[in-house]
This record gives sequence, structure tokens and C-alpha cells, in this order.
Amino acid sequence: MKVVSKFEIQNLCGKLDRREISFNEFIENCCQYISQVIGCSRAGIWLFEEVGDEHVLRCLGIYDQASAKMTLAPDETPDKVQPYFHALTTEGHVLAVDATLHPATAGFFGDKLGRTGVRSLMASAVSLNGEVFGAFTCTQLNEIAVWTPLQLATLKQIGARVSLALAGASRTVPASLPMGL
Repeated sequence: MKVVSKFEIQNLCGKLDRREISFNEFIENCCQYISQVIGCSRAGIWLFEEVGDEHVLRCLGIYDQASAKMTLAPDETPDKVQPYFHALTTEGHVLAVDATLHPATAGFFGDKLGRTGVRSLMASAVSLNGEVFGAFTCTQLNEIAVWTPLQLATLKQIGARVSLALAGASRTVPASLPMGL
């Protein structure tokens, strides 16, 4: 695991605030930074969008270490999202050593293991003033990862600052970010 530099993430958020980088560049740089610092196969940023009384999970971007590229994943439907959303709102995180079996993530990966290769997932809530509006995710492909308390604390530390930048950007992009934050 790489040592976290508060300056690096602060600088990145400042660039977004000053509009020196686009929102998409910000998402890409954050995901790349998270994947390098945590040491995971992929890192992503996801937002919850309310659809009636339910939540859809929308991918803003996923950085894949192996290909050194960004990708998007399709929206996750409310039936699969509910256990995950509940875990994030009650615990603030999800630690799924085996993402195919964990109650919060099995709906996402239980039937897709062959296609996605995701074996383990660690997520930290994207929140502001106690309101969860998304998740920062780290996934390990093709092998189990036993996430450490240091990795979780690091993801939460990065996420705390990035959450503020995401909320600040909600005035201009994208529409799925909660307005009024």
C-alpha cells in the first residue's frame, strides 16, 4: 500500500474547484489515485440516484490497474442496490472478502463472477452531513483480498475530502448528484 499524501488529494480537489481540470478528469484522477494507494485491481466512484422510493447505483467511473484505463459499468437496479445502500448507511462501509457471498454485494456479483472477475470489494460511503449519496469502491479481481483496517481508514480519509469536492461540483455536473448539498 502506497503512503497517502494529503497534499495530492487536496491538490486534485483544488484543481476541480478552480476548474483547471474537468469533472471527468477529476473522477479519473481520483480513481487512479485510490487504486494506487490502496493497491487494488480497480477503484471506482458510484452515486445513488433516487427513483421513486428506491435507489439506483450509477457509475461515474472505474479505473482498471491492469489496462491503465477508465471504464463505466451499467447502472445497478434497486433490487440489487438495497442491501448495499443499507450497509453503507448503517455501517459507513462494506468489507466483502468474498463479494459473491457477502449479503451487501452478492446481488451484484453472485451470478456475474465469470464475467466481471470481481472477488473482493471494499466500499466507503460518499456522504455529506451524514447523508449517503454514493460509494468509493475498491475491487480485487480473480483473487480474494482480505482488506486491512489501514486500507479502510485510508479509503475513508480520501473519501472525506473527495466527497466535499463531489458535493461542490453538484451545482454544475452531473444531474445525478444530489442538488442542495
